[in-house]
Amino acid sequence: MSAGLKICIVGSGPAGMYTAGAIVKKNPESQIDIIDKLATPYGLVRAGVAPDHQTTKNVTRAYDKVMENDNVRFVGNIGLGSDVPLDKLRELYDVVVIATGTPKDRSLGIPGEDKDGVFGAQTFVYWYNGHPEYRDAVPNLDIETAVVIGNGNVALDVARILMRTEDEMVTSDLAEHAASEIFRSPLKCVHVVGRRAPENAQFSSKELGEFAELVSAKTYTDKSVLPAEFTSDDKKEEKVVNTNLDLLRNFEQIRPGIEGRSIHLDFLASPVEILGDEAITGVRFERNRIVDGKAVGTGETYEIDCQLLVSCIGYEMGILEGLPVEKGIVKNDEGHVADGLYVVGWAKRGPSGTIGTNRIDSQNVVERMLADFEGGGNPAKGGPAGLDAWCREKGIRAVSFEDWKKIDQAEVARGGGKSPRKKFVRTRDMLSIVQQEG
Repeated sequence: MSAGLKICIVGSGPAGMYTAGAIVKKNPESQIDIIDKLATPYGLVRAGVAPDHQTTKNVTRAYDKVMENDNVRFVGNIGLGSDVPLDKLRELYDVVVIATGTPKDRSLGIPGEDKDGVFGAQTFVYWYNGHPEYRDAVPNLDIETAVVIGNGNVALDVARILMRTEDEMVTSDLAEHAASEIFRSPLKCVHVVGRRAPENAQFSSKELGEFAELVSAKTYTDKSVLPAEFTSDDKKEEKVVNTNLDLLRNFEQIRPGIEGRSIHLDFLASPVEILGDEAITGVRFERNRIVDGKAVGTGETYEIDCQLLVSCIGYEMGILEGLPVEKGIVKNDEGHVADGLYVVGWAKRGPSGTIGTNRIDSQNVVERMLADFEGGGNPAKGGPAGLDAWCREKGIRAVSFEDWKKIDQAEVARGGGKSPRKKFVRTRDMLSIVQQEG
């Protein structure tokens, strides 16, 4: 039994919380600090899950229970690198676990990506979800046409949020600054474009089905590219894909002169250039065909005029001092990075799976970690007391879980009924609430 370990988990999203829960269960004598650069816990559940998907956010109830353990602390408003270097954490704790996710959008790698009106999914999603670092990444939504690149659930989220009405979003926690821009936008058309075929799209059937329920926008697709049936040795995959194909068949057929607000689900096309001078005016696409399961360009191109592009093609790990980053993730051996240093979640394996996928992943890394420290930790390590001393020395106003509860209660009170909360989107406003409640 690796008793008495002092453990720091960097990141309080699902991967970090499942890691803490597994440690509490397997090694209850450990002292666990979960640090986060934000004053609010739970990472992508708060900042990434769509504001109209409140049921998904109920997973935080399980994370709240982890935080009820006396040996677990939330230490918010302290950033790895910006406030405390990784070397310092490794000096203070027996174990440091990186659970930061993959906080950087993958680049499209095409000309024009730097134009005004071009955004990565993280920037755009964090903007409408009220992430403090993206509060002022305000896109110009005085537009008529938007293009969303990608064939996964994030692409569907972006298109759906842009086209929902104010009444449809009344029970959401869409950030106020984003709501004011979205609901007054003259946006008429959104194209969601994927490079592969419809049967290769990574949509969940639930998310795709929501497009049939939109109040003010019709969804269109080109039914000529839909296969009659999809077969696979993986029967679960076969069922999901065929359900999605049935949903796509129920959407309207693309036709000239479409009136009203519309969403177009386009397939077999790759962006090759973003058009315009300083700001985007359109996107040039190359049509694809599938060869041996891969999308291959045909040489035929076409253009879509638009004033906004959101790229939803995945995320990767940025460069962080002290961490070996390779192919968009932290280089690791089944979660082990170096002596006393581990990684979990998307930072370990890349942006894949659902929130729940992180549970098994984190449990496996914890098993490895505890086996490595079977002889116990180093009593000389400063641990939580050492981190507190560092914060005092550097003048860092750390946010505790009790502080977060005060912020949470204030946000819920601001919601006023139908909306579950109105988020504070400035860290200074959150800290002000904590100080007022004192």
